[in-house]
Amino acid sequence: MLLELKGVTETVNGMQVSICQECMGDLEEDGDTPPRFSLANSLWVGCVLWELSSLTFSEQLLIAQLYPRVFVFKLYPKSMGQRADGSTFQRGLRGNVSTFKLDHKGVASMVSGKLMPRPLSILASVISVTFIGYGTLPVNRLHNLFRVRRSMVLQVLLWLKRHNPKYYGDTEIDSECLQSLPEDDVPDEVLGVVRQSTDVGILDQESAGYLARDDIDVDGE
Repeated sequence: MLLELKGVTETVNGMQVSICQECMGDLEEDGDTPPRFSLANSLWVGCVLWELSSLTFSEQLLIAQLYPRVFVFKLYPKSMGQRADGSTFQRGLRGNVSTFKLDHKGVASMVSGKLMPRPLSILASVISVTFIGYGTLPVNRLHNLFRVRRSMVLQVLLWLKRHNPKYYGDTEIDSECLQSLPEDDVPDEVLGVVRQSTDVGILDQESAGYLARDDIDVDGE
């Protein structure tokens, strides 16, 4: 039996396993079909390794093999009372992200070959950021989500070459492109795609629909 260790607790009566309602429902059904999201059904990938989970969104894109989607971030004040002046944000931002089909031909020319990391220009092609609110968006609020750290990108690329040879074994480290990455900052390519909308009524409209306020915590809290 393969179990996620975080869901297993040792008690005086033995081992106790925590099961979500969805998996319990699958187990209670007749037949030998495994739970839909179980490892046995190839829909559980286990814990994300530190080397990958530590990457920011921008860093992930710089070492990606494929770019099937455009990512559209919509950011807004955590507190609705902060709508009046974006320059006074004290509790940061929240938001959500949507994806759309990508112009593959336009991106293909920038990612040909085995050279990595990808050029920073790729970020402007696959990321769009909209800030909803008045005042000026504090750039430092974007740091945790979109920062690029040159040393981290190199470290993870070397790790992938060593531990994932099937997809990264023949990857070549492009020293010139690597040096073009900031040591620890939000690239201009991302800042250049940030747009602002003062139509704060959009928040109320979307709040009643699909928008989940906890989807993205820009401050990483």
